[in-house]
Formats: sequence, C-alpha cells, structure tokens
Amino acid sequence: MRNWWRALAAAGLSVLLVAASEAPFGAEVGRWLAGGTPSETLDPAAEVPPFVEDPAIAEAALVEAPEVRIAPESLAELVDEVRRTPAGPHDPEFECLARAVYWESKGERLEGQLAVAEVILNRVEAGRFGGSICAVVKAPGQFGFVRGGAIPKPADARAFEVARAIARIAREELWRPVVGEATHFHATRVKPGWRLTRVAQVGNHVFYR
Repeated sequence: MRNWWRALAAAGLSVLLVAASEAPFGAEVGRWLAGGTPSETLDPAAEVPPFVEDPAIAEAALVEAPEVRIAPESLAELVDEVRRTPAGPHDPEFECLARAVYWESKGERLEGQLAVAEVILNRVEAGRFGGSICAVVKAPGQFGFVRGGAIPKPADARAFEVARAIARIAREELWRPVVGEATHFHATRVKPGWRLTRVAQVGNHVFYR
C-alpha cells in the first residue's frame, strides 16, 4: 500500500533508508554531504535517451537497479543522490512516469514534481484509471501533453534527469508522501468545480482525492 509511511508515523517510528556510511557509496556520499559537489553533471544540451516500448526490454528491466544508499535530510539531497545512482535496465513504465513528471511539472519545485508522480502511481493502484503507468498517463483526456497516444520527447536534458530521479523516488517510495492518496490535481489558474476532497496545494497545483 502507498500509505505505509503514514502507518509507520502512527506507530511513532522513524525510518532511515540506509546509513550513508555503507559501501560502496558511503565515502563519496559522506564527502558530498560535508559540502562537496556531485562528481557527475549533465550537459543541458545532451541528447535525451530514446524511449522504446519493447516487451523484451521491459522484461529485462525486471533486474533490480542498484540501491540508493543515503539517509537524506532533504528531498534535494535525495534527488542528487538518485541522479548519481544508476537506474538499472531500461523500463518503459518508468519512462512513462518520468516523462509525465517532466511535462506536467518541470517548472515546479521538487515536492510539486513528486506530488504529480504520486498521483499517477495512486491512479495505477486504484485500478479504475488504467492498469499500468503508461495506460494512466496516456488515457484519453487526462494529460494535455499526450499527443496521439504518445508522450513527446523531453527537450531539456537536465530537467528530464531531475524528473527521472523524482520518478524513481516515487516508484520506490524513497521519500515520505507529499499528497497522500490524491488521485486528481489541477493548475491553480483553473477552477474545475470537482466534488472531491481537497488534499493540498503544492506550488501551482491543487491536489484532491
């Protein structure tokens, strides 16, 4: 269930993901948290990796990605660490989530991007919006960036790298939920008049369940 963070909080427990001192990333992470900078950067002009929906590739993606080994004090720290940790084999479902985060919220702060990812995953779990991440994102009339059933290629490589990190954080539940069980959101500039329970406003989006 996606509400496991709330269950732990109710029990009065605190959770650490993994101690930063654990090999093989411990020493490098320690230097970074002490004031260093990530050793890897991405050229904004770099080409975005291609997105291929191939069943054979999807099956290969079942291999687990390397574990993120850090106990972050902020979402920004976690995003930076995830960006530096290999994501494993190509996974079309992950790419659908990352592209949706990019197109829907690339101008938002990190919490806002994570909130968008949570809504998509909540919709998959609910079952009535689509049986997979790609199905939820490509459902007719749900996301304006979808064109002819396809998600456009991101134009900003650096922003997409952040969106990919956010997608992984949301999918692997590496950070506490931002909008809980929300399944809907809209931009603050519109007023759809939904008869839903408002959960939160994060940046320029309002979230409901």
